[in-house]
Amino acid sequence: MRNLVVLDFGSNSVRFSINQIVGKDSFQEILRQKATTRLAEGMGNASQPKKLTAKAVKRTLGAVADFQQVYQSYPECKVVGIATAAVRQAENRTDFVAQIKALTGCQIQVLTAQQETYFDYLAVINSLPLTECLIFDVGGGSCELALVKKGQFVAGISLPVGAVSLSERFSPTNDFTAQQLFALQDFLVGSFQQISWLKQAANLPLVLLGGCNRSVARLQRTRLGYAKTDLFHGFSMTTQAFKEIYATLLAKKLPERQQLPGMEANRADIILAGMSPVVLLLEWLASSKVVFSESGAREGFIYHSLKNEAAK
Repeated sequence: MRNLVVLDFGSNSVRFSINQIVGKDSFQEILRQKATTRLAEGMGNASQPKKLTAKAVKRTLGAVADFQQVYQSYPECKVVGIATAAVRQAENRTDFVAQIKALTGCQIQVLTAQQETYFDYLAVINSLPLTECLIFDVGGGSCELALVKKGQFVAGISLPVGAVSLSERFSPTNDFTAQQLFALQDFLVGSFQQISWLKQAANLPLVLLGGCNRSVARLQRTRLGYAKTDLFHGFSMTTQAFKEIYATLLAKKLPERQQLPGMEANRADIILAGMSPVVLLLEWLASSKVVFSESGAREGFIYHSLKNEAAK
């Protein structure tokens, strides 16, 4: 195997990466692509069964077919797949996994909440020079938190809510009213209060993962005049700067958010729900800054897989 292709089925986007294997336990990403397929669409309503809709599955299968046209041109490829919250929570996940296997020949590994959290940790600790931090991955259908002390994984948790599900539940029209925002904040505070170890992260930097957080990094780098807004791995900003962007977005309607320089138009509808947990956590823990990571569960999965292979 010269190249490892990883299909990554998230709640908002499906992605793939081609990773050139270097030695026994290291890799270099040579290509990545994504498509916004909203796999978690319709799963935010607490009163409805959690199922992948036919439309979301069709969008995702179409994206994967397009990906195949790209990665099949690379030599010596092994194709693997992982799926996170949307698939994990869906009652019809077995059917979805079977459809992906029929299309690609790849058996998806549906990550448990614990695996996703630990893989986030592996990705950050292997790619950023940080030994004390709280990792916060805000996905479309779940949020993962991992406490890191002295470079070690201390505690972690996955909350079954994310930017897509929170938007559908608290702001179905894509623009928060004051009442909806207060309801969201009350819900999030209640969720954080149940995490017994969270106060141990007081004053630590937040390492942010997930699509909405990546959008914030791009917005800030655009504001600061960076020529390359996508090169944000390790980029940091103050808590105050993060809150200023949040306030700016809150004051704008969806069409205005979509037009902001640096904003991904197809993420503008969920970004407020995605940022809200971060803003509350920054206040809760009195953190002074955030650091952005471009690496997440997919990269952690690769580190874990290569280490296992090397140990055989």
